[in-house]
Amino acid sequence: MKYILTLLVLFGLVFGQVESIGTEKPTKGNLSIGLFDDSTGLSLIGYTYNLIKTDMDEYFIGGGTMIFAFTGTVGYKHYYRKSKVSISSAFCGQYVAHLGFMGFMSTASSTIEYDFLEWAQVKLGGMGLIMLTGDNSGDMGIVPFIGLNFR
Repeated sequence: MKYILTLLVLFGLVFGQVESIGTEKPTKGNLSIGLFDDSTGLSLIGYTYNLIKTDMDEYFIGGGTMIFAFTGTVGYKHYYRKSKVSISSAFCGQYVAHLGFMGFMSTASSTIEYDFLEWAQVKLGGMGLIMLTGDNSGDMGIVPFIGLNFR
């Protein structure tokens, strides 16, 4: 699991200087630390890389890890308001690998982000999820999250 996360971080460092679409600065990665995340789902530490970034939209890939679990994600994030206090929603498809199960999870989240520095922000929100595991069973729920995001 740690090898896959290392590869994702290296991918972001190598391709992080690619110019993005729109008027934003060059595309960069985001490191997220906290209790879950709108982009990487059920993770304590996550990394996302913006494939396409416009003024109000982001398309990303990423991965995250908990102590015994790994999530790989692809998703879309839309900002309704972008300022020092931003409001956004994200829609993601994720694959979760854990010691006890593996499965696909789709999430939809609403987030309030507070930029306390140019390169750091606090995220607070809620995430609705549907998880389908390999034995054709599933779980649904709403999970709150809070964390720090470093650009």
